[in-house]
Amino acid sequence: MTRTIARKEILANLVSYRFYIVILLATVLVGTSLFVMARDYKARLADYQLNKPAPGDPTAVIPPNPLSILAKGLDESIARSIAIGPVGFDVLSGQKAGNSVYAFFPTPDFVYVVKLVMSLVALLFGFDQISREKEDGTLKLALSNSVSRASLLAGKWLGNFLSLAVPFTVVTCLGIALVGLDPSVRFSAGDLGRLAWILALSLVYIALFLSLGFLVSALTQRSASSLVVLLFLWAGLVFVLPNLGTLAARQIVKMPSSKALSEKRQQIWTSNILEVYAKDGRWHQETWNDRIVAINREFDLLEDDYRRQTGRLVRLSKTINRLSPAASFVYAATDIAGTGIGEDTRYKDSVVRYKNQIIDGIIRGKRPFPAFSYRYRSAEQVLAEGGLVDIAWLVIAAVLAFGAGAVAMRRYDVR
Repeated sequence: MTRTIARKEILANLVSYRFYIVILLATVLVGTSLFVMARDYKARLADYQLNKPAPGDPTAVIPPNPLSILAKGLDESIARSIAIGPVGFDVLSGQKAGNSVYAFFPTPDFVYVVKLVMSLVALLFGFDQISREKEDGTLKLALSNSVSRASLLAGKWLGNFLSLAVPFTVVTCLGIALVGLDPSVRFSAGDLGRLAWILALSLVYIALFLSLGFLVSALTQRSASSLVVLLFLWAGLVFVLPNLGTLAARQIVKMPSSKALSEKRQQIWTSNILEVYAKDGRWHQETWNDRIVAINREFDLLEDDYRRQTGRLVRLSKTINRLSPAASFVYAATDIAGTGIGEDTRYKDSVVRYKNQIIDGIIRGKRPFPAFSYRYRSAEQVLAEGGLVDIAWLVIAAVLAFGAGAVAMRRYDVR
């Protein structure tokens, strides 16, 4: 019976103008997003080719991540060009987006489209599935036969989910395939596996909001009321909660600004130069080598303290923001793509180790300097280091929303 109801829902969607409007919207948005972000990636890749260090040049820089086409995240921060000197590192430049409009509006990547548009589309598919049929009188007629409420709910949910998931998956796969035909965009076998993870995670996210639509529809008597409640719920989960969580974490965790850190570094640098030169008004290289070690030790202590406080702020923000499934979806998708917070932290640790290696070579007079290299975390590492938490939360939230909808359906007054 569930299969029959699901088939009926799919056929009803195929003759509905709403279905074609939604599919056209998803096609245009996903296709445009992949096209725009592919051009942005190629512009940043060209920027990297210009700034790529020569052999022996102590500069830490890596090419942009091709998966940033789908989930840009912190890729611009990770792919910055950082020069290593006797007293630490200096950020030379970043691989900036080719479109300056991104400075005013969010980056329109695939994750952004799914987070905002596809979640709203899923709600629009589910908001009237129960309440509208009650208004039309068809719900009472259907349940007067041998159809159980559980079968009816499951069939309607499955039919609507397939009506969304199948065309969305086809459009996404075609878009990625077309992007992959560009010789400048090279997806490795591992990248293709991560793309599959991101697509599967997107389908779970869509299923969650579809279940929320069914839940609210089974709790209200009119489809108009369902729509109003769901729009408020969508705005709260997608926009309000993530921003409130970040603001609350900033109030709880106090930390100095990056400007204060920079000024402190400058004070350490200036005082050490004056001490070396003030002995007899001459410059002594041996004394200065010792000072380099001391300066870098102080710099490292400052950086470690600042990063510990930043880490506390980030962890608290993520914990609070996970109340929103939209935040968990973004965290999980960007971590899987290698453009998330975890990858950014690991990359900075790698730059610090490289900096210490270069400074040791400067003091010992070792030339040429080794080239900087960095390997992204494997998918297994991403899952073990927090990615699994966000994925599990999304799956559990989707199951709970569907379960709550089933309970509400059992108690629903169909008269």
